Amino acid sequence: MIQHHRLRLTLLAALLLLPGAARAQELYTFTAGLMGGIGGSFDADPGDDLGNTGFQLNLTMVTEPRTQVGFRLGQLTLDSEDRFGSLSDAELSYVTVAGEYRFPQSYYESGLYLGLGGYRLEGNRGSQDESDTAVGLTLGVTGEFKVTRWLGVLIELSGHYADLDEAQFFGMGHGGVAIHF
Repeated sequence: MIQHHRLRLTLLAALLLLPGAARAQELYTFTAGLMGGIGGSFDADPGDDLGNTGFQLNLTMVTEPRTQVGFRLGQLTLDSEDRFGSLSDAELSYVTVAGEYRFPQSYYESGLYLGLGGYRLEGNRGSQDESDTAVGLTLGVTGEFKVTRWLGVLIELSGHYADLDEAQFFGMGHGGVAIHF
């Protein structure tokens, strides 16, 4: 009889502690984000215009409460001016992997990320296609405004460094939707 009483007390204690444990965990494991944006290079001559258009796909996974690791795949069309350095019809493609730390606010969630990336700049030099690749760094801030438990509006500002021949420093701003599952 005493063992049944202990078992009941243990089950009751576990049930009372369960809501606190569940609250400490994230409500989702994966997030996919699709965003459009603008950006460009700070140091291309000519072509240091930040009004170029692009897109980005974010794929993140929760690793710990308020901590994520994420991949960002994107492309930036560097055509708002006629030339980007010595290239015409230039495009920057990239893939990054970064650790992200999230901070809850009253009506949104902010984040800060730092990571490594692979960057490819392609364009035309005269009648010849040219491409340049480099490893680089990325640093960014995010803000997510929850619409529902599984849907949010995501904004992001990022800086990128890659040792490319035409330019090394890039800045981008993106906005779009995030789907949690």
